[in-house]
Amino acid sequence: MSLPIRITVFWLILFCAIATGNAWAQNIDEKGVPKEAVAPFVIANTEFTLLHELVHVLIDEAGIPVLSREEDQADYLTTVILLSQQTGVTRKTSESVRPGAGQWPLENKPLTNSALIRMQNVIDAWRIEWTIIQQDKMEIPYSDPHALEIQRLYDMVCLTYGRDRKRLEDFRIANELPKDRAELCEEDFAKAERGLEFIKTTLRNNALQPLISGNLQPDFALKIKFEDATSPAHKLFRVWLEHASIIPQLVDSINKDYFFPRPILVKFRVCGQPNAFWEPRNAEVNMCYELLDRFVHLARYHDKYAVQRRKNALGKAKASSAFQ
Repeated sequence: MSLPIRITVFWLILFCAIATGNAWAQNIDEKGVPKEAVAPFVIANTEFTLLHELVHVLIDEAGIPVLSREEDQADYLTTVILLSQQTGVTRKTSESVRPGAGQWPLENKPLTNSALIRMQNVIDAWRIEWTIIQQDKMEIPYSDPHALEIQRLYDMVCLTYGRDRKRLEDFRIANELPKDRAELCEEDFAKAERGLEFIKTTLRNNALQPLISGNLQPDFALKIKFEDATSPAHKLFRVWLEHASIIPQLVDSINKDYFFPRPILVKFRVCGQPNAFWEPRNAEVNMCYELLDRFVHLARYHDKYAVQRRKNALGKAKASSAFQ
């Protein structure tokens, strides 16, 4: 699905404004190439955005009923996938040892550091966006199909905390999740995880039907295509995503776990605006290089609006408890 209207319009204007390079000054070199320091932030948010769109694909292609706002459902399931053990690694797993469909139990192992860092980068991006919206006093369209940025932030904090609450109390405090909400997070994560398993089961059952009837269907699969990138920054993005992200192994895992009734293509391309969207008519997920430009710009505010805020929140909480 496309970005919220207020974000799409705002970043379209901002994208034009920063084309001169002033807004990127802290995160790009003299040749206009993003610095390596921002790579983890950009990659994590690209992974989340792509998975969010792929959840929309799974909902549409599996025929899963949506009983609430679809964007919320997509956020929840995307977060669960990123927090699952099979994606909590940084290197591709060999074909001989990678589990297949149905072999991953519901999560009960401690959350890996790489998965936690990945989710924190995504959460920080929503914090930065909400801070910018507040500072610029942007009008908030409450009728938007997406939840507010601050609501999406707290939903992801809650699901992450609920995934491994015994180890993540400092994480909860640093991300300012109230205790009354935190009490529900373990159950929220379990429900979202069961929802993901339901989608898996439904698609696996659909895949068995051609075998039962004797009518074999083509071996459809999810594929990724990087269209030609002309700018140095966009060329570098491709290198990052192909060699430093979990996207290749996620695609492998999705193709193992899910049956698609038709070919699905993910295209990284120049769109003219920072966006990402699923087009059911063409069976294509469009990932715009300009969206990664936007993540580079957001990274400019990462330390001030997110990292330092988390440190201050945790420090105040510990100082307060020391005097109790």
